[in-house]
Amino acid sequence: MNHPDTRFDRDARDCHAQALDHVSPQIRARLREARRAALAPTPTPHRFGWLLAGGTAAAALALMLASQLQTMTSDTVPTPRMASTDDAVAAPALDPLERASQRAEIDSEIDGMLAALDENPDLYLWLAANDDALPPPSEY
Repeated sequence: MNHPDTRFDRDARDCHAQALDHVSPQIRARLREARRAALAPTPTPHRFGWLLAGGTAAAALALMLASQLQTMTSDTVPTPRMASTDDAVAAPALDPLERASQRAEIDSEIDGMLAALDENPDLYLWLAANDDALPPPSEY
């Protein structure tokens, strides 16, 4: 039984007993009362407040979710309306050949703009001159 932990425990208990001999009975009573007050269960008057706050947060979350679902369904489902005679006049339909020719025009314009940028050496000179303005690449 001469284990170091056993000796340490015995010495600590002896030291504690000697310290208790030097403490007055009034201080011991105050310490006992403080310990009893600290260990006593305390009433929780704010339990209803936490319940109310949690319920409010859940209701707000449900309203947000419902509004998101409502906007998603209103965007994807067209609202029914009555057809009128003005509909045919307001939006003339293009035949597929006209639509294809318009797309070809737009594509050729875009290709022309991109080719002008590729052929312009000033662009590359400007990019090379401004390399020092860019932050250095991050290395991982």
